[in-house]
Amino acid sequence: MVGITYADPYGREIGFIDKVSGDFTIGTENTFQLSIPSSYGIGRGYYVMIDGTEYGGMVDAMEIDTSQEFVTISGPTWHGLLAAQLVKPDAGSTYHTVSGELNAVLQSLIERIGLSERMMASSAPSGFSVSNYSFSRISTQMDAYTGIREMLKSAGAKLRIEYSSAERKAVLSAIERADHTKDGLDGERADFVIRQTRPVNHLHCLGIGEGASRTTLDLYADAEGNISKTQTIFGMHHREEAFENSSSDAADLEESGIEHLKELQEAMSSCALVGADEGTYDIDDIVGGTSLEHGVTVVTSVAQKIATVSSDQIAFETKTAQEVS
Repeated sequence: MVGITYADPYGREIGFIDKVSGDFTIGTENTFQLSIPSSYGIGRGYYVMIDGTEYGGMVDAMEIDTSQEFVTISGPTWHGLLAAQLVKPDAGSTYHTVSGELNAVLQSLIERIGLSERMMASSAPSGFSVSNYSFSRISTQMDAYTGIREMLKSAGAKLRIEYSSAERKAVLSAIERADHTKDGLDGERADFVIRQTRPVNHLHCLGIGEGASRTTLDLYADAEGNISKTQTIFGMHHREEAFENSSSDAADLEESGIEHLKELQEAMSSCALVGADEGTYDIDDIVGGTSLEHGVTVVTSVAQKIATVSSDQIAFETKTAQEVS
């Protein structure tokens, strides 16, 4: 039996839900939806969780069909609660800068964004640290979930979240980011679908101005996806595309053009996990597929996990960054 605990809005655990079906999605979306018997009286503001795992969150919405004996509850997972908060610098500052041991930094961030009521960081030393890591006010990735993950990856770590019934909180910790490609993934340990294609390798960039006076720039990617102003791919293998950013001067046009061409190179190869992984991988773990027969290797990272639960079992589905981008 899958033990899904439920707690009142104060975090006081009430008991287990013995009949349940639905799923938790983390990494992207970061929501859950569960169908449960209506007799439990669970309402908005309650919590549901699987003890010792990252699967849990806060009930934000309910769907009640009075002709049925069950209700559908949904809301953000622990991951989603982090994603719903912004790491904002102090007034007048562009950056919020942090330094120190990463679990201590996580605790300071939890308190800063106001989630310490139901979240805490592990008190054990993580073995990882950062120095003058900055969260920017002008970044499009100000949400705490994205920012924390990027901070941890910069130190070679990843985020682990585990609900603790003893603490009545979700406990965050920084742990080593696993690189499963070191295990030589070649279809023996895990199955992958590998795809390779030839992306755009020449970007003709158009910036500010009109006619002959318009700012233009040509950027090129080589066979490995490296970008420069020198063309190395010609003829039948040449793939060209126009890129327009009409408000950009030469410097801004080059910056935005490089970023766009890099994104196009990401389509050069991809791999997708096949089947369930039994919970082997964590978000941001490095994974890869290898076809020895064709001499092809693709490396990516885990971006999404879906835990589908029923009263007697839990099944996992894992997707790579290239599958959800």
